[in-house]
Amino acid sequence: MLIELTYRCNLTCYYCYQKEFPEKKELSKRKWFDILKQLADCGTLYLTFSGGEPFAREDFLDIVEHACKLDFGVSIITNGTLLTREKVTKLASLGIMDIGISFHSAQAALHDRLCGKTGSFKKAYKNLRLCRRAGIRTMIKHSISSENFGEFIALQELADEADSLFECDCFVLPHEKGTVSPFSLSVDQYGLFLKEMKAAAFSCFSKNDIDARLHCDAGRSAAGISPSGDVVACIQLPIVFGRLNEFPFQTVWNSPQAKQFRKQEKSLASTCIACPIKPFCSRCHGIAYLESGKWQGKTSSLCNHALAVKKSSGY
Repeated sequence: MLIELTYRCNLTCYYCYQKEFPEKKELSKRKWFDILKQLADCGTLYLTFSGGEPFAREDFLDIVEHACKLDFGVSIITNGTLLTREKVTKLASLGIMDIGISFHSAQAALHDRLCGKTGSFKKAYKNLRLCRRAGIRTMIKHSISSENFGEFIALQELADEADSLFECDCFVLPHEKGTVSPFSLSVDQYGLFLKEMKAAAFSCFSKNDIDARLHCDAGRSAAGISPSGDVVACIQLPIVFGRLNEFPFQTVWNSPQAKQFRKQEKSLASTCIACPIKPFCSRCHGIAYLESGKWQGKTSSLCNHALAVKKSSGY
């Protein structure tokens, strides 16, 4: 379960789609304690806390502590600037699984410009090292766009130096539903990324493998919860199954809306089913939904990526 505790953030990152979300009342700490117990009772294993910036909530560490007491595997995604030595010490004592800190660039000036606040890179990197020294498994997380293309190479090296994992995503979500982000990569950029990261092009040609790659675990073995308690198939696919301020999680998870989505998820648009490059497609219903308004159809980011995979595979 990916839980967005707040949409508030102390930074104004250039690509952030959450800046466009309408403000809603956040659930209280007491309500989150109740929801976490429900998730545990229903067999949830892993939680990822994110935002916005989760440390913007003064009660965030209390929520993390309660989750750890319930034996969840807990991950955190943060911009890293609001961490302190005391908070890191507390996280280390709780035994969280890992913490991912977002970096736009390995160059301090570029990172600061893209997140809208001077000094952010220095704080984030200092706190990354602080977490690592405290024994917390750390990860540099990076979103690749046309604004920072190529920085993933230097950030991989930075992660190695800091004894951290490195994870990058080459899809940029749009600010407004039904549009493509102006920061999305071109086919050539996708291709260069695949080559440089040695992620070359993996393709599946058996029917079972292709069908599996065109579908998603969203709403089945994974889901998301918004700051106001909406349970969605995925944070990137905001199809609401129900609201936890109205119903218990088990009721929401087995709601007619949830069952209908799982049934429909097996049926893609005819353009995708008949697409000649679908063996090279790494489909994401959420990206399709945000860019086109229809999660079952095609969209330029996914198609451009598939074309790059096909090209780099030599087919």
